[in-house]
Amino acid sequence: MLIFQFHHFIKEEFVDAYREAIVTNAQKTVQEPGIIRFDVFQDKKDPAHFSLLEIYEDMAARAAHLETEHFLVWKEAVLGQEMFAENGKGDEFEPVFVSLE
Repeated sequence: MLIFQFHHFIKEEFVDAYREAIVTNAQKTVQEPGIIRFDVFQDKKDPAHFSLLEIYEDMAARAAHLETEHFLVWKEAVLGQEMFAENGKGDEFEPVFVSLE
C-alpha cells in the first residue's frame, strides 16, 4: 500500500477552476485499477488550500495513474494556467490503520 498526502495552495482567482479540475480528475481516478482511495479536501479557513489523500495498491498503480489521460488533462489545466500560489507539498505515509468503509 502506498499513501500520499499532498497540499496544494492555489491563487485566489483560480480556486473555482482548480476545484472543478481536481473533482473531475478525482472522479475518474477512483475508477482506475489499483486505486484504493483518492480524496480531495478544501480548507474551511483558507479555501485556496486543498489537500489530497491518495492511496494506491502499489507504486505501479500510482505510475499508471500519472499516465492517464484525465491526469494529464488536469496537469495541463492546472500547471498550464499557473494556478499554484506556491509549490505544492507532499509526503508519503506508512499505513497504521486505514478504514476503507
